[in-house]
Amino acid sequence: MSAEASASPSDLGGEAGGIEASPSPVPAAQVVKSYAVLVDLFAGRGTYTIALVDGDAQIVAHAQAARRSDIADSIELPYVSVSKSRVYYLDGDGAVRYLKADGTTGLVTSILGSGKVHAAFAVSPDDSRIAVALLDYSVRPVRLTLYVEDLGHSHHAVIFTSTSRYVWPVAWHAGQLVVAYLGPNAVPFKSKEILYSSRDLARYPYGPNPYGGINFHVISPVTAERSAIISGGGASGLLSKSGTAVVQGDAAGWHGEWIPWNSPHDYGTFSAAGSLSPDGSMIAACCEQPAGQGQLVIWSPNDQSRILQATTTSGDWAGWLDNSHLVTGFYQSSDGTSSVVDLTSGAVTPVAAHGIVAAIFPSDLEA
Repeated sequence: MSAEASASPSDLGGEAGGIEASPSPVPAAQVVKSYAVLVDLFAGRGTYTIALVDGDAQIVAHAQAARRSDIADSIELPYVSVSKSRVYYLDGDGAVRYLKADGTTGLVTSILGSGKVHAAFAVSPDDSRIAVALLDYSVRPVRLTLYVEDLGHSHHAVIFTSTSRYVWPVAWHAGQLVVAYLGPNAVPFKSKEILYSSRDLARYPYGPNPYGGINFHVISPVTAERSAIISGGGASGLLSKSGTAVVQGDAAGWHGEWIPWNSPHDYGTFSAAGSLSPDGSMIAACCEQPAGQGQLVIWSPNDQSRILQATTTSGDWAGWLDNSHLVTGFYQSSDGTSSVVDLTSGAVTPVAAHGIVAAIFPSDLEA
């Protein structure tokens, strides 16, 4: 299949002798520790930082990397991807490095970004494959190329190209590729981008989620054929095992199904960025009343809510480490301090690192 002929997002759019045998010991299930990946896009001129934060608000690992080359008015694309074993991050235009929870880091591979071509990527949970989107700003209209290959560069295959529909990989789910979609008739320029946010995209570049799209398409990593659209628009916060929250209220699941919240007074009444819990029973978002900044609230179906003593804004979001611990994040340090929130005790512990919650590590999207 030629690149131009591949599917478009519009198609994507025991008993014995009376002696009782001793039972075999059952090994205890190993608890996998989760970490929030904080990304500070404004750490310094031309650089950004990554910090891995655990449930005790400790920074267990950190890294600094170069941002992409500046292209006037270009949209911001994500910088990080998580697998089951590593956090991957872009260093400059094309170097892909890894960071582990023990602090080790190293170069993994390179992708085809450059001073005129911005690249974004997502590594599969088992570290075997990488999907890459290239936005070529040297031509008009901007040309998108989406390819998938083994992490060692073999089995390279372009699965989709376009000059009118723009997507980029942000995750993998059940063997399928998850891409963020910029939107119908949207072009990849900040001055023309609409991300369900009224804030300055120079200071809040991704809108109400860390991916930069209005929704997600689940597509084949071989043919780009689409199997689901996750939300019609306004996807907010982090993707979770249950799907995504939506700024207008309610949520959407991995098969594209709408998850009604039946909460007429929830965060959706004022379009705040929410994050859906892993079990799908809670959404964390600002605020008790419509406001640009205030306290984090846990919204449950049927108009149930719980106010927490953690500060957030309507345009920033929290990430769920599990169903009882969250980490808040902020684009701008002037808007608030990141913290770990324990829903059981109500404790709020500040984190000595700044940034948006870009991902939860290890990859936690599989049900």
